[in-house]
Amino acid sequence: LLGALGVLAVLAVGAFVSINLLFKVTIFRVESYDRSQPVDTGIYTSDELIEALGIEKNSNLFAFSTAEKTQQLALQFPYLERVAVEIQLPAAVIIKVEPATERFACMYSGGWMVLSDSLKILRTDVSQPDGLILLTMSLPTDFSPVVGQNIEPKSYNSLLSETQPETAGLQASALQTLTEVRDGLQENNLFDGTTALNIQDLSDIEFTYQNRVQVLLGSETNLTYKLRLAAAALTDPEKGLAAGDKGVLDISTQRSDGDIRAYFAPDTPEPTPTPEPTTSPEEETDPESPTE
Repeated sequence: LLGALGVLAVLAVGAFVSINLLFKVTIFRVESYDRSQPVDTGIYTSDELIEALGIEKNSNLFAFSTAEKTQQLALQFPYLERVAVEIQLPAAVIIKVEPATERFACMYSGGWMVLSDSLKILRTDVSQPDGLILLTMSLPTDFSPVVGQNIEPKSYNSLLSETQPETAGLQASALQTLTEVRDGLQENNLFDGTTALNIQDLSDIEFTYQNRVQVLLGSETNLTYKLRLAAAALTDPEKGLAAGDKGVLDISTQRSDGDIRAYFAPDTPEPTPTPEPTTSPEEETDPESPTE
């Protein structure tokens, strides 16, 4: 028994010495998630990120929580789409980063938010920011934006009843739908031309292309095919719309045979009124004056 206690004591002392004397932080490194070089840290510098950790050199490698440090950096540096703090034995602290891009402008009760691809709040503004995709979605109840946090939009579908359990489970996630639409637009080379996107009602999804064509997609059913059909109509110069066409492209209805077709309703400008003929004063004649 004494021998066993002695062995345990030696192991405890060895563990204490290893943790407190051997594993010291001597290396700080910032890396991209894909390990590409040079590391893209966006609008921040590597020194800023390392300094914000608040970890002193030669301090214990296990004296802090990597999860807490990750959350701290995510809130302090909102223009990082993803960030993670990790340790690497025997002496390194690694910060993995992916910079965020201003992608969407979304209105809320107090003004406007600038959001990244993952709906991370990058900043707020009192007026609508220029050059971003106008995103319309259902915000959570009593929503108040916090820079650095991600939004989880409400998943509202007017065709499904929230009170019936058999249909409530069928409702898609608004964030998943947004991701699917965004990826589909990118795959079909439509994303750069998208100027507005509406996922407020998941049964009535739509986007606007180049501020001139409103594309109605309907529900998330067959979104992949619908977006391919939209791309053919919007980008094919021979079979699709002309570059100057404006109107509504409806791809929301699936026929009884399962086929989906696109219908385009062009904007019809108001007809120019025909000007009424006018008579100049010189041409007017006095009814009482004699005529030759």
